[in-house]
Amino acid sequence: MTQYFDSSGTYKAYTNDDKNLFSESGEHIGYFMNGFLYDTKGQAIGHKRDKKILDKKGQTLYYTN
Repeated sequence: MTQYFDSSGTYKAYTNDDKNLFSESGEHIGYFMNGFLYDTKGQAIGHKRDKKILDKKGQTLYYTN
């Protein structure tokens, strides 16, 4: 399991398969495809770069250790 944290270091999300992202409470946030993160409706909300998920403006949404 990969855990993701927000900019203040608070645990926010996880993935068990590196394909789907879930909130800390287990709600399906979205899925990864071709380096991008899409919400459950198919809208791109960010992309993966190294150990970070960045939003469309390049700001860090989540990071992992």
